[in-house]
Amino acid sequence: MTARFSYRFLCVAIAFGALVATSLVFHALLPPSIPEGVAEKSKFFAKHKDEFDTLFLGSSRFYHAVSPEIFDKVTRESGLSTRTFNFGIDGMNPPENFYVLDQILKTEPRSLKWVFVEVGDIETKSHANILSTQRLLYWHDWPRTALTLRKAFNPHGKAKWYQKLNRLWSARRTFILHLGLFEKQFTNVGRAADFLPSQTDVPALESNLNLGPKGDGYRLAGAAMSPERAEKFRRKLAEEVARARPEFIDPYAESAYRDCAAKIRRIGAEPIFVVPPGIYQSPTLFRKSPPPGPLFLFNDSKTYPQLYDIKVRVDDQHLTNEGAAEFTRLLALEFVRSIRRP
Repeated sequence: MTARFSYRFLCVAIAFGALVATSLVFHALLPPSIPEGVAEKSKFFAKHKDEFDTLFLGSSRFYHAVSPEIFDKVTRESGLSTRTFNFGIDGMNPPENFYVLDQILKTEPRSLKWVFVEVGDIETKSHANILSTQRLLYWHDWPRTALTLRKAFNPHGKAKWYQKLNRLWSARRTFILHLGLFEKQFTNVGRAADFLPSQTDVPALESNLNLGPKGDGYRLAGAAMSPERAEKFRRKLAEEVARARPEFIDPYAESAYRDCAAKIRRIGAEPIFVVPPGIYQSPTLFRKSPPPGPLFLFNDSKTYPQLYDIKVRVDDQHLTNEGAAEFTRLLALEFVRSIRRP
């Protein structure tokens, strides 16, 4: 009986080892599987990486709000020349952005001097209703999966042991979701086609819609909100201003941002962290001092009332083209001031 059990255990162990070894070989042979929407910008930047010295990495709050053309014009007029690319992607929140930054830095851009990174907490919930399965899958390597699981297990980093036990049950679906995505990413599910030559012609990258009309990564924002939505926006903004108070970023995101800052500096560039002008008015702060880099806070309707005028708002988080132009101008001026500050 014991011998039979040992034999079965040995067979299972060999099968598991073979699976792990095969998965590792596939990972070594195959490039990262970057989904549509992210791949276009990744390929374009890899092709033109040494043409840019300034990079913006973030969600739609960068994608539709930072115009490289305006940013470069303002810095040039201020005596500091830049060449900027907007790597904003719809729905790209932490920890997906950390994975994408790693892929960008692996291209070893030689001219990169400044990397602007949007600041936000680690997302643990699924956005399958707005993102494709591949968008949820591709960034689930172990470092990013572990970040997500740690946040789900102990959101604020201060839970007692009995609270952690409770989280194991209350957050079980989150654990199952992210561990399942990691398993699929690690075992290369659905990637057999990557070994085959493409049967279709790839359109020119420079004409891709995700790169925007000027090919600099910036895509125009929408129209101003309706009168009904504007009234709701005013009320919600007033509520947020009334309860605004300094808030620390979650400890797992802070650790990841500090790691990102170190990686950015290793290639000779400098990180700059930005909170875009969203509806939430609480100042975001890093827990430890000094911060990993300069932190620009634009989620302040008292300091930047022009960014909260209903005429330049698409919704709670996004700006119209006019609002994006003003935000870009203010951001460029703050950047120049920070560079010249002793």
